[in-house]
Amino acid sequence: MENPLQKELNRLAAHLDQEDKRAASVSKAGIYWHVDHCLRILQAVPPAMHKSIKENYRPKRSFTKTLIMTTGYIPRGKARSPKHVTPEKNALDRKAITARLKDTIKQTNKLVDLAESSFMEHPFFGSLQKKQAIKFMKIHTRHHLKIIRDILANQ
Repeated sequence: MENPLQKELNRLAAHLDQEDKRAASVSKAGIYWHVDHCLRILQAVPPAMHKSIKENYRPKRSFTKTLIMTTGYIPRGKARSPKHVTPEKNALDRKAITARLKDTIKQTNKLVDLAESSFMEHPFFGSLQKKQAIKFMKIHTRHHLKIIRDILANQ
């Protein structure tokens, strides 16, 4: 089975060939920040899921979770990223992000081998089992890819 996030990874990688363009009317952060942020999340989730303990699974129910998971749409500017997945705005370069991409590919390839009961902890949505976690990672990455497209459209 192929990496379930390969399409999203390819799209993120395509933006490394561009400069770290910015459009303040779209986002305070530039393209590299959005790419790096997504990679940090995609890189961290598989190891966390591998360490998950079935008995600790605690899903949460919320209107926001249901809306996002159903529609695939994340509203802009409504949430703040946890510190460990927030890159420094001025400390990003292509070389560092390329290295992160390589490791992220290795990590996300491991998703295929995880048990279906493996889960990740989301700060707002609680425990997300493998299928839900992969779906959320796709939704989140696509959200940032849309922001990147809007930044490019405003150049």
